[in-house]
Amino acid sequence: MAVIAKGGAILAVNQDETEARLVFTPDPQGMEWDVEAVLRLGRDSGLSSLPAPADLERFIQRAGGAREVSLEFPLARGIPPEPAVPERVAWETLTVPDDAAPFKEEALSKAGPPALFRVRVERARRNTPGKRRGKFPFMAARNETAAVWDEREIREPARVNPEVREIRYAERDQKLGRFEAAGPGKPGKSVYGRSLPPPVLEDPAFYLGAGIRKERDELFAQYPGFVRIGGNWADLVPLAKPGWKFVPGPDRITLYLTFYPGDSRFAPPSGEEIRAQAQKQGAGLEGLVGAEEIDAAIAASTKTGEVLTAFPLMKVQEGEVRVEVSPDLLKAELVLQKGIAGGRPLEMAAISRVVTNSRVQGINAEKLKKTIHAFMEGNSTVLRCILAEGRAATRGPGREVNLLVRPLEAELRTVLLKRLIGLKTLPDFHQGFPCSDAEQLCVVRKGTRLAQITKPPNGEQGKDVYGNLIPGLPGSDPELKLFRGLYQGGDYINAGRDGLLLVKGKGKVFWGTIVDYRDSRITVHVSENAMEASVELVSELGPGLPLTEEKIYRALAEAGVTRGISQEAVRTARKMAVLAGSSIQVLARGKTPVAAGGQEITWLEPLSTPGIKRAVTAGAPLAELRRVAADKTGFDVRGNELKPAAISAESGGVDDLDGTTGELRWDKTVLATETAPGVQKLLAAQSGEPRFDGGILSISGLKEVKGDVSASMGRINFSGALRISGKVRHGCRILGGKDVFIAGSVEGALISSGGKVVIVQGIKGAGQGVVRAKATIDTDYAESATLLAVDDIRLINHCVSCSVKTNGRVFLSSARGRLVGGICWARRGISAAELGGENGEPTEVSFGQDYLIKDQIEALEREVKKILAILAKVEEVIKDSENKPAQLEAARTEKARLLKLREQYPLKLFTLREKFEEHYESEVTVTGAVHQGVVIESHGRYYEISKKRRGAVFFFDKETGRIMEKRL
Repeated sequence: MAVIAKGGAILAVNQDETEARLVFTPDPQGMEWDVEAVLRLGRDSGLSSLPAPADLERFIQRAGGAREVSLEFPLARGIPPEPAVPERVAWETLTVPDDAAPFKEEALSKAGPPALFRVRVERARRNTPGKRRGKFPFMAARNETAAVWDEREIREPARVNPEVREIRYAERDQKLGRFEAAGPGKPGKSVYGRSLPPPVLEDPAFYLGAGIRKERDELFAQYPGFVRIGGNWADLVPLAKPGWKFVPGPDRITLYLTFYPGDSRFAPPSGEEIRAQAQKQGAGLEGLVGAEEIDAAIAASTKTGEVLTAFPLMKVQEGEVRVEVSPDLLKAELVLQKGIAGGRPLEMAAISRVVTNSRVQGINAEKLKKTIHAFMEGNSTVLRCILAEGRAATRGPGREVNLLVRPLEAELRTVLLKRLIGLKTLPDFHQGFPCSDAEQLCVVRKGTRLAQITKPPNGEQGKDVYGNLIPGLPGSDPELKLFRGLYQGGDYINAGRDGLLLVKGKGKVFWGTIVDYRDSRITVHVSENAMEASVELVSELGPGLPLTEEKIYRALAEAGVTRGISQEAVRTARKMAVLAGSSIQVLARGKTPVAAGGQEITWLEPLSTPGIKRAVTAGAPLAELRRVAADKTGFDVRGNELKPAAISAESGGVDDLDGTTGELRWDKTVLATETAPGVQKLLAAQSGEPRFDGGILSISGLKEVKGDVSASMGRINFSGALRISGKVRHGCRILGGKDVFIAGSVEGALISSGGKVVIVQGIKGAGQGVVRAKATIDTDYAESATLLAVDDIRLINHCVSCSVKTNGRVFLSSARGRLVGGICWARRGISAAELGGENGEPTEVSFGQDYLIKDQIEALEREVKKILAILAKVEEVIKDSENKPAQLEAARTEKARLLKLREQYPLKLFTLREKFEEHYESEVTVTGAVHQGVVIESHGRYYEISKKRRGAVFFFDKETGRIMEKRL
């Protein structure tokens, strides 16, 4: 059944005829409208398209139910025409910089309205006479007239809205935007099917004013300034801001600078800024001219206002070609450098000549040619390419270390390592090789070859870039780390000392060190009469078996010593052996039997210890003699009982070392005093060494030491004269109350004498040796030592890098006697063949004053500083002791004492300084060369030798107060 709505219906079409609408007003008394009636209305009205019946039926159904309200339905739609598009610009992002913003209003106010023009092209025809050639060569040319069209541009002012809609800023030659052409628009279609033309624009053009350059469809600023943008126009208001740009040179590498001075109110660019921009464009920083040079050119342009053009930013670089061969001759490189900034150009002929003359073999000519041509066409200024590469010689098999000494068994190794690790301290030189790392242990002797480094064959031959053969290389050396006591000699590793070798590694790795190693030893000596038992003790070293009291008692028992053992002597002997390395002591004594009326001897100073000579001072007790009324039995150290023998009337001496029978005798070096009836005490009448060989007891004033003296022997301190037949090793201290005579040399030791010192073979101080004497010092030479003497110091040969001080004279007696380096104070002067060294070693000598007084002055000054420091602490104690009366009183007493001491020192110092200023007749005499670098001093005046000379005497002139020189 058809849907019907009653009412009135009319067709409403809009003015553009792009839409037709059905307007329906409901009315129960009106006409009946169904779908066909509405479609018929549309067809009758000439509509070109009608809606779908279903849509129209839904509308009628809705309209039928409406009450007095008009309803509308779109019956037909046309297509509106698209308007034409005017010319327009897609602008770049152009902001006004901070330094230009303050000048914007001033520049725009002076600019005035935009000057814009429309360009119209006008064509005009004109006829030009000419001749036309005939069709054939023999035919004459004909006259004819040709039409030519001339074009000319006519500029007509354009009428635009001068309103400025936007302000931007652009630098010179900066892109402003892209120009977009006008569009013609598109026609539409009415509801009746007729074409609807697009609206016509009054003026579709976009006008470009002054300062804007169009290149195809892109716009650029011709100079810096503000861009004014209107509705359909734009121009550029100039602002003379400094500007610059790079212009590449003909070689496409050199950069040239163009600079526009601009307004002086703007800061010009700096040379560093321009260099940085040039570097971003590929220029090497080392090839650019300096920033100072650029700054100077910009300053000159700014001053004159003239544009700076074609200023070269690159340094002149000459064309160069060379072949570089590596030091090992295994690689040859061709280095090419183009000529830039007007430099000599790089030519192919020069490249060919250098490559040929290099004599390098194995060049890939085709590849090299392509590389060179690519470089010549490119922008790079330097080329490094490999011409040829040789073949390196190979290395042979690695060298290995073979141990030549026999390692200890695993069980013993474990025991020794456990002992070694358990030691409380090890020398510093073992810190780089922890004992726990040891894999093998060997007992070694000094001078033994411990290991051998193998020599396998060399590797394969190589070839250099010239075609020459390179010998094969030997195998790599093993990893050697030689610590204490080891040194390499050729292909062998040798022991430099006795001890226990610790080894880590095998084959290509060898770590080694030697630690001290010795088992303790005990040797028992029993005298022939069995009245004394002494032991020679040698303490252990490193992990050796330790020396214990238990072992000493066991050794005595094994030697048959059972009686008279002193426990205190055993403890003392062991302690001395541990401290000094060895010790010889009497540990057991028998008791001498004495017949009635005989003399019982009690030794107060042991005299008969094998290998030991003791020194005593004057007044020291030696023995006590006591007369006995009845027989006294004795015993020996083996436990045998001894009965006294009758005293013979003829007996006047002793039969054995201990005086078991007879009377003890002595000489004048021994003093006897009676301490009680029948009791005598023997005392040393002088300092020296007690001697008793079973005959007469005496005191010798000379102590003799045979052989070398080492640090293990400790300090030798003897009140008399000392005579040493060997050398004195490093670390020893030799103190003699009288003269000291040493037949060998002295190495880094202290020698002190109450008399003179004689050292036959010289002194090697090693920076630690000190020799001092209250009389003279005589020696062959001295090196890196300190020599102190009250009297003369005499050397035969040289004195090098020493500190010498004497109140006598220093003599270097031989023709080679030279004093080189160090400092020498000699009150009476110096006599030498040569002073200073060829290499200008600093050598300072002082003469003419009492330098022992100078030592006293320095000591007194140190004492004054010490007292002042103590006074400061006492003052603090006084401040803190206000409520402690006893402590306060003690502090004040101490302060008074210190102040009194301090008052005495200035006078003492003044007196000593006065004495030190006294002059002693002296001179420095040099028979040979005096070298540059020598400084001579006396009384605070210095005389420096600036030029080598020969044969001179230097002395202090008291009248002028200067050091003078005279020739020999």
